Order: sequence, then C-alpha cells, then structure tokens
Amino acid sequence: MINLKETSTKTGLLLLGSVAAGLITGNSELVQVTIGENGAQIGGLIPTIAAALIGLFDTVRKEQG
Repeated sequence: MINLKETSTKTGLLLLGSVAAGLITGNSELVQVTIGENGAQIGGLIPTIAAALIGLFDTVRKEQG
C-alpha cells in the first residue's frame, strides 16, 4: 500500500515525523506566528493538525504516471 519510491510518500512521512516531534515537545498553542529576519514561522496545534492530514494524504495516495 505504501510505496517508498514515490516522492509524495517520502514527503508525507517527513510531515508526519514533524507532527510527532511537535507533539512530543508540547506544542500547546492553537496558532503561533513569529516574524523575524528570515521570514515568518508558523506553529501551534492547528498547523500541526493540518500538516498531519497532508502528510497522511501524501503517504497513502498513488502518484499518476
């Protein structure tokens, strides 16, 4: 079901790993935005859930071609 040769699967697994790391470190705010010299950093629970859903979708979908 999961094909590790597809780039979307690798991207999805990376997103799911980042979600797990965020939850382990105690990410408790709903949305956190920090603007600095290098641009905007977005964090919090809502972006974490969105990343998890996108990661799960990318992991299980089949690429065309």
